[in-house]
Amino acid sequence: MSREKIQELSLPIECFRPVLPSSRHIPGDEVQAGASGEPLLDKQLFLLDTKLPEVTIKTKYPNLWQYLEEGREGESAVSERYLCRTRSPWYTQEDRPAAPIICTYMGRQRKGSRPFRFILNHSNATATNVYLMLYPTELLSHLIDTKPDIIRRIWEHLNGIREDEFLKSGRVYGGGLHKLEPKELRDMSADGIAELVPEISPAVAQGDLFDAA
Repeated sequence: MSREKIQELSLPIECFRPVLPSSRHIPGDEVQAGASGEPLLDKQLFLLDTKLPEVTIKTKYPNLWQYLEEGREGESAVSERYLCRTRSPWYTQEDRPAAPIICTYMGRQRKGSRPFRFILNHSNATATNVYLMLYPTELLSHLIDTKPDIIRRIWEHLNGIREDEFLKSGRVYGGGLHKLEPKELRDMSADGIAELVPEISPAVAQGDLFDAA
Protein backbone atom coordinates (compact mmCIF):
# COMPACT_ATOMS: atom_id res chain seq x y z
CA MET A 1 0.00 0.00 0.00
CA SER A 2 1.00 3.64 -0.30
CA ARG A 3 2.51 5.68 2.52
CA GLU A 4 -0.66 7.78 2.49
CA LYS A 5 -2.80 4.67 3.05
CA ILE A 6 -0.57 3.55 5.92
CA GLN A 7 -0.96 6.96 7.54
CA GLU A 8 -4.72 6.98 6.90
CA LEU A 9 -5.09 3.66 8.73
CA SER A 10 -2.64 4.74 11.48
CA LEU A 11 -0.48 1.68 10.89
CA PRO A 12 3.14 1.51 12.13
CA ILE A 13 5.50 2.24 9.24
CA GLU A 14 8.23 0.24 11.02
CA CYS A 15 6.23 -2.92 10.26
CA PHE A 16 6.42 -2.25 6.51
CA ARG A 17 9.23 -2.35 4.00
CA PRO A 18 9.49 -0.58 0.63
CA VAL A 19 8.60 -2.61 -2.44
CA LEU A 20 9.24 -1.62 -6.03
CA PRO A 21 6.17 -0.85 -8.18
CA SER A 22 5.56 -2.44 -11.58
CA SER A 23 8.00 -1.48 -14.32
CA ARG A 24 5.61 1.00 -15.93
CA HIS A 25 6.13 3.18 -12.83
CA ILE A 26 9.94 3.01 -13.16
CA PRO A 27 10.72 5.48 -15.95
CA GLY A 28 14.42 4.67 -16.34
CA ASP A 29 16.56 1.58 -15.89
CA GLU A 30 18.05 2.74 -12.58
CA VAL A 31 16.39 3.25 -9.20
CA GLN A 32 18.14 5.77 -6.97
CA ALA A 33 17.79 5.72 -3.17
CA GLY A 34 16.99 8.36 -0.58
CA ALA A 35 18.81 8.92 2.70
CA SER A 36 17.13 5.97 4.40
CA GLY A 37 17.39 3.69 1.38
CA GLU A 38 13.86 4.22 0.07
CA PRO A 39 13.46 4.22 -3.74
CA LEU A 40 13.22 7.70 -5.23
CA LEU A 41 10.16 7.09 -7.38
CA ASP A 42 6.91 8.98 -7.78
CA LYS A 43 4.95 5.84 -6.90
CA GLN A 44 6.15 4.53 -3.55
CA LEU A 45 4.66 1.32 -2.22
CA PHE A 46 5.16 -0.60 1.01
CA LEU A 47 4.70 -4.22 1.97
CA LEU A 48 3.56 -5.40 5.38
CA ASP A 49 6.55 -7.35 6.63
CA THR A 50 6.65 -8.34 10.28
CA LYS A 51 7.28 -11.60 12.10
CA LEU A 52 5.87 -10.32 15.38
CA PRO A 53 3.31 -12.72 16.91
CA GLU A 54 -0.28 -11.51 17.01
CA VAL A 55 -0.30 -11.24 20.79
CA THR A 56 2.56 -8.72 20.60
CA ILE A 57 0.91 -6.83 17.75
CA LYS A 58 -2.39 -6.65 19.66
CA THR A 59 -0.63 -5.06 22.63
CA LYS A 60 1.88 -2.83 20.86
CA TYR A 61 0.08 -1.98 17.60
CA PRO A 62 -3.70 -2.26 18.12
CA ASN A 63 -4.51 -0.62 14.77
CA LEU A 64 -2.35 -3.14 12.93
CA TRP A 65 -3.97 -5.97 14.89
CA GLN A 66 -7.41 -4.73 13.84
CA TYR A 67 -6.22 -4.53 10.24
CA LEU A 68 -5.02 -8.15 10.41
CA GLU A 69 -8.34 -9.21 11.92
CA GLU A 70 -10.03 -7.96 8.75
CA GLY A 71 -7.90 -10.49 6.87
CA ARG A 72 -9.67 -13.30 8.72
CA GLU A 73 -13.17 -12.17 7.75
CA GLY A 74 -15.45 -13.42 4.99
CA GLU A 75 -15.86 -16.71 3.13
CA SER A 76 -12.65 -16.14 1.16
CA ALA A 77 -10.56 -14.77 4.04
CA VAL A 78 -7.03 -13.73 3.09
CA SER A 79 -5.66 -15.75 5.99
CA GLU A 80 -7.09 -18.95 4.47
CA ARG A 81 -5.61 -18.52 1.01
CA TYR A 82 -2.91 -21.00 0.08
CA LEU A 83 0.26 -18.97 0.69
CA CYS A 84 -1.04 -17.45 3.91
CA ARG A 85 -2.30 -20.67 5.47
CA THR A 86 1.07 -22.34 4.83
CA ARG A 87 2.97 -19.64 6.73
CA SER A 88 3.29 -18.98 10.43
CA PRO A 89 2.20 -16.38 11.31
CA TRP A 90 -0.10 -16.28 8.26
CA TYR A 91 0.88 -12.66 7.42
CA THR A 92 4.63 -13.41 7.31
CA GLN A 93 6.47 -12.61 4.07
CA GLU A 94 9.13 -14.77 2.47
CA ASP A 95 12.69 -13.55 2.92
CA ARG A 96 13.43 -11.54 -0.23
CA PRO A 97 16.11 -8.88 0.41
CA ALA A 98 16.59 -6.07 -2.09
CA ALA A 99 18.34 -7.32 -5.23
CA PRO A 100 20.93 -5.04 -6.90
CA ILE A 101 19.62 -5.98 -10.35
CA ILE A 102 16.07 -6.91 -11.26
CA CYS A 103 14.68 -7.97 -14.63
CA THR A 104 11.23 -7.72 -16.11
CA TYR A 105 10.48 -11.27 -17.20
CA MET A 106 7.47 -10.67 -19.43
CA GLY A 107 7.14 -8.22 -22.29
CA ARG A 108 6.29 -7.67 -25.92
CA GLN A 109 8.80 -6.88 -28.63
CA ARG A 110 7.98 -3.44 -29.98
CA LYS A 111 9.91 -1.19 -32.30
CA GLY A 112 12.40 0.87 -30.30
CA SER A 113 11.90 -1.04 -27.04
CA ARG A 114 13.25 -4.20 -25.43
CA PRO A 115 10.99 -7.06 -24.31
CA PHE A 116 13.07 -7.40 -21.12
CA ARG A 117 14.60 -4.62 -18.99
CA PHE A 118 17.40 -4.95 -16.46
CA ILE A 119 17.05 -2.35 -13.71
CA LEU A 120 19.91 -1.33 -11.40
CA ASN A 121 18.43 -1.02 -7.92
CA HIS A 122 20.31 1.16 -5.41
CA SER A 123 17.43 1.16 -2.92
CA ASN A 124 16.55 -1.23 -0.10
CA ALA A 125 13.20 -2.03 -1.73
CA THR A 126 12.35 -5.63 -2.43
CA ALA A 127 10.43 -6.65 -5.53
CA THR A 128 7.29 -8.65 -6.25
CA ASN A 129 7.06 -11.66 -8.53
CA VAL A 130 6.55 -9.47 -11.60
CA TYR A 131 10.37 -9.31 -11.67
CA LEU A 132 13.26 -11.72 -11.70
CA MET A 133 15.72 -10.81 -8.95
CA LEU A 134 19.45 -11.28 -9.52
CA TYR A 135 21.43 -11.86 -6.32
CA PRO A 136 25.25 -11.94 -6.62
CA THR A 137 26.74 -15.18 -5.38
CA GLU A 138 29.30 -15.11 -2.57
CA LEU A 139 32.28 -14.91 -4.93
CA LEU A 140 30.80 -12.10 -6.99
CA SER A 141 29.64 -10.25 -3.86
CA HIS A 142 33.24 -10.24 -2.62
CA LEU A 143 34.44 -8.78 -5.92
CA ILE A 144 31.73 -6.11 -5.82
CA ASP A 145 32.74 -5.18 -2.26
CA THR A 146 36.27 -4.50 -3.45
CA LYS A 147 35.24 -2.81 -6.72
CA PRO A 148 31.70 -1.43 -6.48
CA ASP A 149 31.67 -0.33 -10.14
CA ILE A 150 31.60 -3.99 -11.21
CA ILE A 151 27.83 -4.25 -10.66
CA ARG A 152 27.23 -1.23 -12.90
CA ARG A 153 29.38 -2.66 -15.66
CA ILE A 154 27.53 -5.97 -15.46
CA TRP A 155 24.18 -4.16 -15.58
CA GLU A 156 25.26 -2.13 -18.61
CA HIS A 157 26.31 -5.33 -20.36
CA LEU A 158 23.01 -7.07 -19.61
CA ASN A 159 21.05 -4.18 -21.08
CA GLY A 160 23.28 -4.32 -24.15
CA ILE A 161 22.63 -7.97 -24.98
CA ARG A 162 20.95 -8.34 -28.36
CA GLU A 163 17.22 -8.95 -28.27
CA ASP A 164 17.46 -12.15 -30.30
CA GLU A 165 19.70 -13.70 -27.60
CA PHE A 166 16.94 -13.29 -25.04
CA LEU A 167 14.15 -14.20 -27.42
CA LYS A 168 15.72 -17.55 -28.31
CA SER A 169 16.30 -18.32 -24.62
CA GLY A 170 12.77 -17.48 -23.46
CA ARG A 171 9.29 -18.49 -24.51
CA VAL A 172 6.67 -16.86 -26.72
CA TYR A 173 2.95 -16.87 -25.97
CA GLY A 174 -0.08 -15.69 -27.88
CA GLY A 175 0.03 -12.14 -29.20
CA GLY A 176 3.83 -12.03 -29.16
CA LEU A 177 4.20 -12.02 -25.38
CA HIS A 178 7.73 -13.10 -24.40
CA LYS A 179 8.56 -14.70 -21.06
CA LEU A 180 11.94 -15.44 -19.45
CA GLU A 181 12.09 -17.96 -16.59
CA PRO A 182 14.82 -17.87 -13.89
CA LYS A 183 16.39 -21.09 -15.19
CA GLU A 184 16.47 -19.72 -18.74
CA LEU A 185 18.19 -16.56 -17.53
CA ARG A 186 20.73 -18.57 -15.52
CA ASP A 187 21.53 -20.74 -18.53
CA MET A 188 22.51 -17.79 -20.74
CA SER A 189 26.22 -17.45 -21.49
CA ALA A 190 28.21 -15.06 -19.28
CA ASP A 191 31.25 -14.98 -21.60
CA GLY A 192 30.42 -11.46 -22.77
CA ILE A 193 30.35 -10.23 -19.19
CA ALA A 194 33.76 -11.77 -18.54
CA GLU A 195 35.20 -9.94 -21.52
CA LEU A 196 33.76 -6.61 -20.33
CA VAL A 197 34.65 -7.14 -16.67
CA PRO A 198 37.85 -9.24 -16.58
CA GLU A 199 37.89 -9.22 -12.77
CA ILE A 200 34.97 -11.62 -12.63
CA SER A 201 36.51 -14.27 -14.93
CA PRO A 202 37.10 -16.67 -12.00
CA ALA A 203 33.42 -16.44 -11.07
CA VAL A 204 32.34 -17.00 -14.67
CA ALA A 205 34.61 -20.04 -14.92
CA GLN A 206 32.84 -21.54 -11.92
CA GLY A 207 29.42 -20.61 -13.25
CA ASP A 208 29.14 -18.55 -10.10
CA LEU A 209 27.68 -15.09 -10.81
CA PHE A 210 24.04 -14.67 -9.87
CA ASP A 211 21.23 -16.61 -8.28
CA ALA A 212 18.04 -15.69 -10.15
CA ALA A 213 14.76 -15.84 -8.27
